[in-house]
Amino acid sequence: MTNKIVNDIARLLPEDMLSEILKHAASNSAADFVNARLSCKAVRAASNYDQIFENVSMEKLNFVPWRKSEKVLQKRCEAAQNAEALYRKGMMDCFSLREFEFGLHCLKKAAEKGHVEAIYTYGIILICFGGELREQGLRIISSLDLTNSSKRRTRIVTSCRLKTESLLSNMWVYAALTEPTRISRSCDSDIRERPNSSSTSSEGQAWEASKNVGY
Repeated sequence: MTNKIVNDIARLLPEDMLSEILKHAASNSAADFVNARLSCKAVRAASNYDQIFENVSMEKLNFVPWRKSEKVLQKRCEAAQNAEALYRKGMMDCFSLREFEFGLHCLKKAAEKGHVEAIYTYGIILICFGGELREQGLRIISSLDLTNSSKRRTRIVTSCRLKTESLLSNMWVYAALTEPTRISRSCDSDIRERPNSSSTSSEGQAWEASKNVGY
């Protein structure tokens, strides 16, 4: 199918419908999303909404963006409150850039959106600080519902640890953490406990291409 045919079809669709289609494509694959952006002007115009970038799948994107194009995509997803982007930004700020308070804020926002690794990491960090923050951390960890079965508990914890290790292995890590001075004492207010609980990616290259195409 030629770009002209794609453009003609896209122009016949209402922009909100086209945006909804793009949102589903983005949630399945960042590569599919950026390739769609390359297809025609109408699709590109309909792709610039926060609701789309909020749902972009970052699974095959580098944990730490090194290329300029990847950094642009990462920041765009962060601005749209993409949970995975917020988690990655939070980890980078906390453990590499020494921007601990801002990083913890990003982890908190990702956790509030239900991001499992962010919930785990954010909760563990608060537990390590002790005192009142420890109690908040325990409540946050409880939202993962690790008490249902040993298999489920093992699967969740293993997944969180593996992803954390993989991410940390791709950055310069400064391990010393200090308790934030301005952390909200209601950090877990939006994270509800469950009832009865006790290298350069191809997607980055495609995004760079889509940014450089002019219409």
